[in-house]
Amino acid sequence: MIKNGLFLCSVGSLIVLYSLNPGSQKYDLYSMVTGLFLAGLGIYFFLKGKKREEAKGKNN
Repeated sequence: MIKNGLFLCSVGSLIVLYSLNPGSQKYDLYSMVTGLFLAGLGIYFFLKGKKREEAKGKNN
């Protein structure tokens, strides 16, 4: 879960980074929303996986 979350965060960050059109200096709203959604989902998966790892460490 942790690796999947970090991967989604990085993909989302790249999408947000490239959502700006350099010629017109305007953002593509759909790309921006998609990138932010993927970054948020990645953060959620990362924190969920980290919580599971900590719980697994306490049980052992």
